[in-house]
Amino acid sequence: MGLGLGIDLGTTFTGAAVSGPDGTSMVPLGRVGVVEPSVVFAGVDGSLLTGDAAVDAGRGEPHRLARGFKRRLGDPTPLVVGGSPYSPAALLAAQLRVVVSRVRAPVESLVLTCPAVWGPYRREHFDEVPRLAGLTDAVMVTEPEAAATHYAAERRLGVGELVAVYDLGGGTFDTTILRAREDGMEIVGTPEGIERLGGMDFDEALFAYVDNALDGALSAMDPADPEAASVLTFTRAACVRAKEELSIEPDVRVRVPLLSGQREVVVTRLAFNEMIRPSVDLTVDALHRTISSAGLTPADLAAVLLAGGSSRIPLVDQVVSGAFGRPVRTGLHPKFTVALGAAAIAARRVHRSAPRISRRRLLIPAAAVAALALVGGGVAALSGSSGNTPDSSQPDAMLSPVASLDEPVVTETITGLGRRPRGVAVSSTKAYVPSSLSNTVSVIDRMSHKVLKAIPVPSPPQYVVLDGDKAFVTLLDPGNAIAVIDTTRDEVVNTVPAGRSMFVPAVTPDGKRLLVPEQDTAQIIELETDSTVATPFAKVPTGPRGLAIHGTNVYVVSVDLNQVTTLDLDSRRVTGSVKVGKSSLAIALSPDGNTAYTANYDDNTVSVVDTAGQRTVDTIQVGAHPLALAVAPDGKHVYVANNGDNSVSVIATDRNEVTATIKTGREPWFIAVSPDGRETYVTNSLADSVTVLKTA
Repeated sequence: MGLGLGIDLGTTFTGAAVSGPDGTSMVPLGRVGVVEPSVVFAGVDGSLLTGDAAVDAGRGEPHRLARGFKRRLGDPTPLVVGGSPYSPAALLAAQLRVVVSRVRAPVESLVLTCPAVWGPYRREHFDEVPRLAGLTDAVMVTEPEAAATHYAAERRLGVGELVAVYDLGGGTFDTTILRAREDGMEIVGTPEGIERLGGMDFDEALFAYVDNALDGALSAMDPADPEAASVLTFTRAACVRAKEELSIEPDVRVRVPLLSGQREVVVTRLAFNEMIRPSVDLTVDALHRTISSAGLTPADLAAVLLAGGSSRIPLVDQVVSGAFGRPVRTGLHPKFTVALGAAAIAARRVHRSAPRISRRRLLIPAAAVAALALVGGGVAALSGSSGNTPDSSQPDAMLSPVASLDEPVVTETITGLGRRPRGVAVSSTKAYVPSSLSNTVSVIDRMSHKVLKAIPVPSPPQYVVLDGDKAFVTLLDPGNAIAVIDTTRDEVVNTVPAGRSMFVPAVTPDGKRLLVPEQDTAQIIELETDSTVATPFAKVPTGPRGLAIHGTNVYVVSVDLNQVTTLDLDSRRVTGSVKVGKSSLAIALSPDGNTAYTANYDDNTVSVVDTAGQRTVDTIQVGAHPLALAVAPDGKHVYVANNGDNSVSVIATDRNEVTATIKTGREPWFIAVSPDGRETYVTNSLADSVTVLKTA
């Protein structure tokens, strides 16, 4: 059976995804990441290179490089690249043709996306792109529609609830309002956008700031001069990197190789925020108008959903949250939502019985609506080792694991927590549960199953890990920090600035270091457990979500590349990798470290990996959208939290079979086993509760 292919020909980056019976996943396009630059290089012989190959070729001849041509679509004046004229549609077609050639499986349906603000004139010119690429029957949908479709596939929304999609990409901004219905999602009001506002404009603002700091040395250069053009190209690329780094760093240095000698310009996050604040304010005004066009107020919204790479800039989250007073959420794949949604729409066209997408109403099957979740700055990157670290202050006898059960039973449902509980970590006497909408960490007594205390934290907390008498909690925007809790007093004793979009942390075997995967920058952050400074540990493949440690090996699972990467803890170098299931969000290790298990969200499976042989040895079908998993201390069972059908799958590891399926509360988000293996705790994000299972 053929696949549905969705392609987001973005202004700055191009992404593609495929969707079929086995789920939806990104097509790796870039050399080191999933997406590739929207760049074309015009060769002397008239050939056109695209993506990373174009960037490489353009280093020596920058005048032959074209960027941002999507913004020029419909302009009758051709673009002159390398001395030859090209229409923007022809350059987009060159990029599209190469992307389609990367898909190795047969494609039956193709969906392309465009900004919602494009009128008939621009859309007519966009229709030329697939024709010039030699493709037929391509369907166009707007970017907010595609983003909404993807959110519908990975999140949950109550019938009648409303959300706003805020899509800030590289070249345009779009926004729309959607209402959940029994039979799908309905677009309400009038979608709006700003055609020439996005990451490219932020890059230009940074470039102008650097130029001003150098007394106009850059603007005084002649772009036609090859040496000057090389300097300008290098500096623009440096400004793009600086923009990205400012999302996690308070300041950066931009190095400029002027012909008179190298110079450096320091740019602070505060200065960058002031540069782009007027543009961000314009997006807020547009969203206000969209809300008003639907006859609504911000209070009517369940959340504002962020999409597009530029929406991950910290100021965006802060301004949007402050302007509307509603939860601001991102998806599992905030940078890839448009491509993934387009692929899902394309897949529905393959199956003729699926609902039709229209501009006024976006229909999503009821089963997909039941899988929709509006509660996350990102879904868990879930390490089974999290929450299983023994509490060294307790007697060893209490920590001795006992034999786990093939068929656990529910013994308690704990309420009285904060709103939207996320992670959970369990010691011999207590459990700690961060609640993202309440800015609290609840402390649960394991004997009585009562909430003892709600510890306030400065920003929305997400995940927690225990180590001795400390608990480490990752904090979302605007905090972007790690809160350190003294578990003897159950009080926050320190808050350490760290990265944005951090996922499940893990402590090294010696207890001296905390490692945290940071999705936005594709790196691991390191914090010495007695320190107050977080530093980069290592770069990893794009989309790191889950992390687990055994001995001197660090295992990192990538949701974007569907693989587990192994790093050496001491040298910090990559020592191997293995492919696993689609959209792998979680990883857990057997007690001996010989086996890794990954929760594969999009294909409803758990991959079993032989860590020594670096190979996947089995694939186990579990419930819908497995989001978290943990291994029993005796290693005999794996417990999998299935976000899509409110259940826990119990896997017997001796035969890699599901022995039981247990119902939980709404939207199980995380799972952790007590050190003795007697109890397993599951956080139910939409039920604001914790399900306790007797597992031994």
